[in-house]
Amino acid sequence: MPTVFRARIVETPSGTYGHIRIFTFNVDNDDDFVAEFIRLVELLPQNGLIVDVRGNGGGLIYASERLLQVLTPHQIKPEPTQFINTPLTYELCRQHSQDIELSPWIESIKLAVGTGAIFSQGFSITPEEACNTIGQKYHGPVVLITDALCYSATDIFAAGFQDNKVGAILGTSLNTGAGGANVWTHELLRELMPDLFAALPNEAGMRVAIRRTLRVHEHEGMPLEDLGVVPDYKHAMTKDDLLNDNCDLLTNAAGILASMPVYELSANVNSISGGTLTVNVMTENISRLDVFLDDRPQRSLNVVDNSTQFELPQQDASFIEIRGFKDNHLVAVQKFRI
Repeated sequence: MPTVFRARIVETPSGTYGHIRIFTFNVDNDDDFVAEFIRLVELLPQNGLIVDVRGNGGGLIYASERLLQVLTPHQIKPEPTQFINTPLTYELCRQHSQDIELSPWIESIKLAVGTGAIFSQGFSITPEEACNTIGQKYHGPVVLITDALCYSATDIFAAGFQDNKVGAILGTSLNTGAGGANVWTHELLRELMPDLFAALPNEAGMRVAIRRTLRVHEHEGMPLEDLGVVPDYKHAMTKDDLLNDNCDLLTNAAGILASMPVYELSANVNSISGGTLTVNVMTENISRLDVFLDDRPQRSLNVVDNSTQFELPQQDASFIEIRGFKDNHLVAVQKFRI
C-alpha cells in the first residue's frame, strides 16, 4: 500500500525509532489495512514508534478505529455518533435499518417527539468487538503527530488515540481539523431515498456530515466536530523541518518517546504433546503475567529474569492471551492462535 503508508527507521539524538506515515484511511478493506500496518511496524524498532497522520483527510472509519487496538493493551471503546433528530433522519434509519446498520438509532430518534432532544443517542459505527478482535501487536511507546488538516476518520482516529490512552499526541497545530463526522455523498442519499433527492445540476456533487462524533472516557459526551483533538504537546514547524525532512519535528517526537517506558512481551508455543502446551515468554519491564485460554483464566505468575516458561492444558482452545503487568497496571498484551 505505497499510497497509504510510508514506514522507515529514523535516527535522532534521543535514539533510533520507527516512523510510519499514514497518508489516508481511504481504503477498500479495513482487514487488509490493519494487516499491512502490523506487517510494517513489526519490521521497525520495537522501542518506540512515531505515527504521523498530518494531512490525512480521512476515509474508512472502520480502518481508523480498528487500528487503535494494535498499539495498546487496553480495551478500545469506539467513538459514538449521533444523528440530528428530524423526520427525515428517522425515515432514513427506518427504511435502511438493516442494509447499512442504522437500526440502533431508530428508537432514539423516535423518542425525540416526546423529549425534544436535538440529537439522538450516540452509537458507534465500528462495533466494539471489531475494535478488539486482534489485540496489541506493538508493545513499545507510541507518539501520534497531528495537524489541522486531519479530518473525518483521522479526527476520529486521533480522538480514539487520546481517549483510550494509547500514547501521547504531538501537534503541529493547536488542534486537528475538527471535522470529526461520518460523511455521506449526495449520490448515496439519492440512492437511499430517490424520491426525496434529485440529481444536482451540471453533474455537481456534494458531501454532508450525516452523523457527528462524540468523545469517550475522560472526554465522555464532548463533540469532536467543531472542536477537534487538542494535542498533549505542540511543535512549531521550523525552516529545517521544511527543508530537511521534518528533522526538528521528529527530534521532538523522539524526545517524548525517550521519556516513556518501554515494554516487551513476546511468546511462542514451543511444543504440543500429550494435550499440553509449552509456552516460552520473553519480557522487559514486566513483573507479572496473567494467562488465558479462550478468555478463561489459567495462570498468574511472577516474571523472573525477563524469561518465563509454563505449561497449559490445550482444552480444545483456539487462542492464548497473555497479559503483562507492571506494579499491577496492565502494560502489554500478547494474543495468538494455537
